[in-house]
Amino acid sequence: MKPQRIVWITLIFYVLFIGVRFVFMLYPADSVKLRMAQESTPSASERRADNLWAYYLINDENPLRADFTVGLEKVQGDFMLDERCAGYAKRMIDDAAADGVYLTVVSAYRSVQKQRENLDSYIKRLMDEGYTSKEAKALAEKEIARPYASEHNAGLALDILTPDWWETHDDVTADFENTEQFRWLTENAHRYGFIMRYPKEYEDVTGYIYEPWHYRFVGVYYAGRIKESGLPLEYFYKTNF
Repeated sequence: MKPQRIVWITLIFYVLFIGVRFVFMLYPADSVKLRMAQESTPSASERRADNLWAYYLINDENPLRADFTVGLEKVQGDFMLDERCAGYAKRMIDDAAADGVYLTVVSAYRSVQKQRENLDSYIKRLMDEGYTSKEAKALAEKEIARPYASEHNAGLALDILTPDWWETHDDVTADFENTEQFRWLTENAHRYGFIMRYPKEYEDVTGYIYEPWHYRFVGVYYAGRIKESGLPLEYFYKTNF
C-alpha cells in the first residue's frame, strides 16, 4: 500500500474517532450519565444534603407503609404538602410571581382513599371508551399511581399548570411544556428542592407517562444533583444514597 494512501486512511480513521467521541460527549448514554453522577457526588462525610427525610423512592416497588401519616400545611388555596416542605413550595410560587410567572397548583396531597377513587374513576372512563378491563387498568396505571404508591399520598408532590389552563384544555396534557410556567420551573424548581419527576424518554424506567406538570420535593441538594445528571430519580437513587 502506498504511503500516501496509508496517511489518508489514518487521517480518516482519526477524524471518525474524534467525531464519535464528540457525539458521545454531547449525548452520553444513560450508563455514562449514571457514572458521571456517581463520581461527582461527595462521600457521605462530605455531603451537606438538606431534607434527607424526603429523599426516597415512592412507586409500585416502594409503596408507603399502610400506617403512614403526614403533617400537612397549605401551599396555595386548599392544596397542602408535607409541612416540612410546604415553605419551599410557597417560596417557589412567590418568587415565580415576582418574575411575572404565575404557577397554579391543581393537585398536591391526596389521601389514599382519594387516590383509589381517582384511579377507579379513570379506569371506568377508559372502559366506557371501549377498552377492556385489563387494558383500561394498564393504561390508567401509567398515569395514576396505585394507592400508597403515589408521591401525592406522601404530600411531596405538586401538579402545576397555568392560571388559564382550563379555559383551553379539558385535561392535563404534555403541551404544558410549551408554557412560560414550565420554562421557569425547568430553570428554577431545583433551587427550591423540586424536580420534574417523570421526564420524557424515561417512561420505561419510571413506569409513568411524561408529566411536565408533576414536581416532587427531594431537597435542594439532591434536586440540583438530579437536574445536573439529567436522570430520573430511579437511576440516580441507585448510586446516590
